Amino acid sequence: MTDFDDDRPTAGTYEQMAQRIDRGADRLDYEADNAAEILAYRAAGDRVDPQQWAAERRRAAEAARGYAAELRADADTETTAEQGWDRLRQAELVAVSTDSGGTLIDGRPLAEHKAQSDSVFDRDERQAWEAGTHPTQEKAREIEATGKFDHVAETIDGIEQVPFWRLGSPADESTTGQQTSGTDEDGDGA
Repeated sequence: MTDFDDDRPTAGTYEQMAQRIDRGADRLDYEADNAAEILAYRAAGDRVDPQQWAAERRRAAEAARGYAAELRADADTETTAEQGWDRLRQAELVAVSTDSGGTLIDGRPLAEHKAQSDSVFDRDERQAWEAGTHPTQEKAREIEATGKFDHVAETIDGIEQVPFWRLGSPADESTTGQQTSGTDEDGDGA
């Protein structure tokens, strides 16, 4: 974890975070280079296409390095103090995703379900959800603010999977916020 000593981030703080993100990108590249071997040791790894898996890791590594470069550029300008902690919280999300294969779980569906329950124990959850201040909603806004994640909500064999964000810039603005269906085997959209 990065050590923050001051009330405002410094250029050094941005550089530390950029280095952490670069290390994560290196791990993602290593995983991409060794996809077949890594998948051979994972549960259900034989059901995953190593080339597609490697391509996702490379895409995440590229996006992470791009974000690290943006942090370094920001550190060299006056925007460091202006962007402050919000920017570093976003950078932390990019760094964490590099530690987990380029993904972050979207906890909003579970949080929304809990908030909508009739339990007296969930009253505070419901109020926060309705106000848009629930921690999972705030985390989602921070992830989306990075501009480096695609949101994925898959259905596989008729079963809704846990939604997540995949590190990697959307191909263009028209794909931002789209939900992907895992039932499109050949990727042609049909």
